[in-house]
Amino acid sequence: MKRILKYVFSTVLILYMFFPVFPREEPVKEKIRIIGPRIGFDLSRLTLYYFEPERTAYEISFDYEIKRNYYPTVEFGLQDIKLEEPHYNYFSEGYYLKLGMDYNFQKNTAIDQYEMVFFGFRYGFSQQGHSAESIIIADDYWGDFYAESIPVSTFYGHWIELSAGVKAELFKNLFVGWSFRGRLLLFKSKHPSIEPYYIHGFGRGNKRVSLGFTYSIYYRLPLIKSKPKILPVP
Repeated sequence: MKRILKYVFSTVLILYMFFPVFPREEPVKEKIRIIGPRIGFDLSRLTLYYFEPERTAYEISFDYEIKRNYYPTVEFGLQDIKLEEPHYNYFSEGYYLKLGMDYNFQKNTAIDQYEMVFFGFRYGFSQQGHSAESIIIADDYWGDFYAESIPVSTFYGHWIELSAGVKAELFKNLFVGWSFRGRLLLFKSKHPSIEPYYIHGFGRGNKRVSLGFTYSIYYRLPLIKSKPKILPVP
């Protein structure tokens, strides 16, 4: 019996040495690239409740890959301001719109990778109505007195904006990203009695240059699935 087991073991060992068992190859799934509009919501606006409670703002964004690494972008926002100061109350509400393009510098080698390290350009426009009431004019001689309220007037602002940031895919079609913004004011309308406290989408109304930061979450609608082109073998 021992001789038989010894013979079987020797035979199996020889077969293993000369005819190795190769692992079974699993079928490789064909990679595809998903293209579709990406919708984003700026989460950083929610922090205004703690840092600037006089402001309430919301911003959504859309981008779409028209060509590999090129993403036209639209950003739209709403904002309200209720500022109560000892000598006046200021109110403003309106919207802003930004149009531009992002370019992805991250060279993803795989067709199904979508991480972005981007640089972008925007043109911004805002329209808002603002007014002031309960205005108290201080006078040491005659004493403080109330002035007339300033009725609602329409204000416009135009600016250009540069952005740089990243976007990463957490789960399939779900992204998060952040960006830094630098803005230069081109034009703002004037009112003889009131200056805007804040230009919606830009920044403080008494500044020509403004800096900003965004932190957003995005969802991509998987509308188009494209396969890589296979070149014919010469």
